[in-house]
Amino acid sequence: MSKFSNINYPIFGLSKKPYEIVYTIDKIYLKKVKDSHLETIDDKSVSGDYFSRLLALDNRLKFDYTCRNLQDIIISNIKWGIDCKAVPHDLSYQESVLADKRKVIRIKDNLIWLKNISYPFKLKTNESINVLDELYASIVRVENEWYIREFTYEKELKRAVVII
Repeated sequence: MSKFSNINYPIFGLSKKPYEIVYTIDKIYLKKVKDSHLETIDDKSVSGDYFSRLLALDNRLKFDYTCRNLQDIIISNIKWGIDCKAVPHDLSYQESVLADKRKVIRIKDNLIWLKNISYPFKLKTNESINVLDELYASIVRVENEWYIREFTYEKELKRAVVII
């Protein structure tokens, strides 16, 4: 089981693990850094699901990212988040996964096909993507599926196992 298991999407994330998380009977607060003030991330006394409770909070934490799936988490590299069921997830600890580098062989709209992978990867963009040079994708295998980590012009893979 990976650190990404049991996440209900979307997940609202931070680029750094919070300094402190405080739980009360009906609220969750956090301090981003040691000397910061407590910021509300959930108030269960407000009715509705987590997203509607977030919208109802006047002074709430501003998240760095909203990730709709595991691909978004890997690209954004969030370290901590709270999912749509109001379950906190510590993603700051390191996990080793297989890595590979594959040549981009086809691009159409926001779909990218990589060498020796039969399915396309969907990118979050409305732009028309044109690549004239040889482009490679660094990919990682999480829970038996490949995910794009980054794009590069270097074809050499530095490590077969990476830390995410």
